[in-house]
Amino acid sequence: MILPPPDLRRPVVGLGLVTLAAYGGWFYGFGVLVQPIADDTGWTVGMLGAAYAAAQLLAGLGATLGGRLLDRRGGRITFTVGGALGALCLGVASTATTPLVFGAAFAVGGGLAGATGFYHVTMAAARRLRPDRPAVAIGPLTIIGAFASPIFLPITAWAVGVHGWRPTLVGLAVTTGVGLLLGAAIAPGGRADDGLPVGPGEHEADVSLRAAAALAWADPRVRRLLLFAVGYGVGASILLAYQVPTMASLGLPLATAATLAGARGFFQLLGRVGLDGMVQRFGSRRPLAGVMVLAVVACLLLGGSTTVVVGAVYAVVGGAALGAHSPLFGIHATSVLPPRHLGALVGAVQSVGGVASAAGPLLGGLVAQATGSYLPAVVVAAAGFAVAGLAMAGPRPSASGPSARRTSPDRAATLP
Repeated sequence: MILPPPDLRRPVVGLGLVTLAAYGGWFYGFGVLVQPIADDTGWTVGMLGAAYAAAQLLAGLGATLGGRLLDRRGGRITFTVGGALGALCLGVASTATTPLVFGAAFAVGGGLAGATGFYHVTMAAARRLRPDRPAVAIGPLTIIGAFASPIFLPITAWAVGVHGWRPTLVGLAVTTGVGLLLGAAIAPGGRADDGLPVGPGEHEADVSLRAAAALAWADPRVRRLLLFAVGYGVGASILLAYQVPTMASLGLPLATAATLAGARGFFQLLGRVGLDGMVQRFGSRRPLAGVMVLAVVACLLLGGSTTVVVGAVYAVVGGAALGAHSPLFGIHATSVLPPRHLGALVGAVQSVGGVASAAGPLLGGLVAQATGSYLPAVVVAAAGFAVAGLAMAGPRPSASGPSARRTSPDRAATLP
């Protein structure tokens, strides 16, 4: 489904604005900014990679708190806090004259925006718009989110070329704040329904977050989900952080590399349209394993992007792989995690993945600095995707304990 039902369009658009701003304002923009910042300041790529990694780490560790705030207070408070404080800190980073100040401000700003505006929050809020048919909101939300990369990467590359990295980062900071604040005004809701049980088959009394987390951990599907989050976090964070400098190092102009990276974001739409038949037939777990194989192929193509043609093929394949991941992961996670504390629990999974995402760019930057090439970092990204694929491969694990579902675990929430 491309468009949500008429009654959901306004809130889904609001959640989409939050997603666009949270990802585009710093997560994607960093890949364009990293080399110009290094060239202008003399700061090493490894040092800048550490700043990006710290932002990823704070976004991941803060994801549980962001989801918990959504559960208890709703989207308006969550998005307002993240947008205002995140934009302020990113603005401070644009004025930094030392790597320490830049790293601290960028990390806190990106971490706040990510903890309160990434998919773990917006998907949980979208699911609660239509609990009986969550995919009619989650699917369109991820389609809107797919435009973050094609919108922000080319604009960021243009702005850096014309104005330099500092004014560009100021613009990204303003965009982050405005996007989250607009989303807060348009997309209210997202708060947990106190009348909802922890999960199918659980007792109404088992409503605490600790009880829900214990039930989730007892489920082998959730443990596989956590391993998947680790592998994907490493792979995707390296790929997104270093796709532009990798292509530029192979001979493509920076503007061309940024345009191709933006096109990769646009081609995420290929992975987000027409998933209903696939999910209804195969569930969400096996397709997740399949798209990780496609992501490994994308890494190979990125490593060979010496021409525009190869770069364009990378954009298509990488876009389709990462694009399919978001809705499939959202559908799978929201079908195996207890719904009462969905925001906090999806946030907890995001926290685990966030730690891995933080390690990815740091490791990639250090490897690139040590070898003088971005290609070894791309190899590490491919290994991360392979781990994620293996986590979803093999026989279907059965739910166990009191959190066992009455429905098929992979098909509990399908696109209509």
